Amino acid sequence: MTERGPQQPGGWTSPGWTKPGAGPEPEPAQAPPPQAPPPQAPPPQAPPPQAPPPQAPPGWGGPPPYGAPPDGAPPYGGPPPSGQQYGRQEYGAPPGWGGPVAGAPRPGVVPLRPLGLGELLDGSVGVVRRYPRPTLGLSVLVALVSTALGVLLLLLLPDGLFSAAGTSQDLADAQLGGALVGAVGTVLVTGLAGIVLAGVITVVVGRAVLGQPMSTGEAWRAVRPLLGRLVGLALVTGLVVVGALAAGVLLALLSYTLAGPPGLVLGVPLGIAGGIAGGYLYVRLSLAAPALVLEKVGIREALRRSGVLVDGSFWRVLGILLLAALIAGVIGQVLQAPFVFLGGGAGLFTGSTDVSLTSLVLAQIGAGVAQTLTAPFTSGVRALLYVDRRMRAEGLDVALAAAAAAPRP
Repeated sequence: MTERGPQQPGGWTSPGWTKPGAGPEPEPAQAPPPQAPPPQAPPPQAPPPQAPPPQAPPGWGGPPPYGAPPDGAPPYGGPPPSGQQYGRQEYGAPPGWGGPVAGAPRPGVVPLRPLGLGELLDGSVGVVRRYPRPTLGLSVLVALVSTALGVLLLLLLPDGLFSAAGTSQDLADAQLGGALVGAVGTVLVTGLAGIVLAGVITVVVGRAVLGQPMSTGEAWRAVRPLLGRLVGLALVTGLVVVGALAAGVLLALLSYTLAGPPGLVLGVPLGIAGGIAGGYLYVRLSLAAPALVLEKVGIREALRRSGVLVDGSFWRVLGILLLAALIAGVIGQVLQAPFVFLGGGAGLFTGSTDVSLTSLVLAQIGAGVAQTLTAPFTSGVRALLYVDRRMRAEGLDVALAAAAAAPRP
């Protein structure tokens, strides 16, 4: 039997195999040791979550934190795109074209639709009732400061100023002098404090429309960065309105001085024209403060926004402002009546013509008590009137309803 030598494995290509007798058989090549796989780069990690940027109060000066406005709705911090108007709603319009919406949502003090006169007045009272601390609390503080300053000035007046000397003319002069001196020193403080109060109440109204809670500290922190602009806006508005009135009066006086009585033919119409111009400018700029606070814009833009919102509804805005002022005046007189009676009204029954320091001090206190309740009411009406004009002209009710319905985080 023929002996067979080693055979090459069939079909393999073994590099270390040789025939017999061809020399020492080399050691079979060893396979290289398995190498560790090359290190792989770690998978990219997601960046750490970042805190969301600070956002404005929902529904006003920027995207709301509780959901974006629906498609087609205007931005929350300004007017709709050029050439478009969303949801223009006026009472008395044909069905489907902007009349009162039945079953409109009401998450806060007013329904989210164009407001009627009664809803504006009732909503202002509702803001004070639902948020007493940031409204009445600050109003009491303002009234205390102004009243204390007025009483202090009255105490520094000479006693002879309050002596009536037994004649009705002296009585009138003493009353007028005491009232003027006591009022001049409080105008600046009361005016500045009133500006702050109006800004805080506007912030509260912005939350009250959506039914969201708000503390006094939150209201103050929201309005504090805007105090400089609010004061500047009040100064500009006052200069414009008073300047128009003063121009008419000065032209009338100049006409009378140059031409005598015949100059009244021209002077009286000039004076009336100045009064009309001042009233028109006051109404046209009446919504500038709410626009500045809720939209967080500058003074010039706030004045422009007020003019845009009042345009087309001048007489309605004028009527609501006059009615609110009339209601506040009546309430103020009712609240001051007991103090006036205690201080000097009893003299009507006794025949006394003396004006005492006590009567003027009590009158100042009564004015402070009246201001505590009337100032939040008038400021709330003006802020709600701004909301109403934006819902009518810009469809803000759609955006606010979306912000109120979206779930809060």
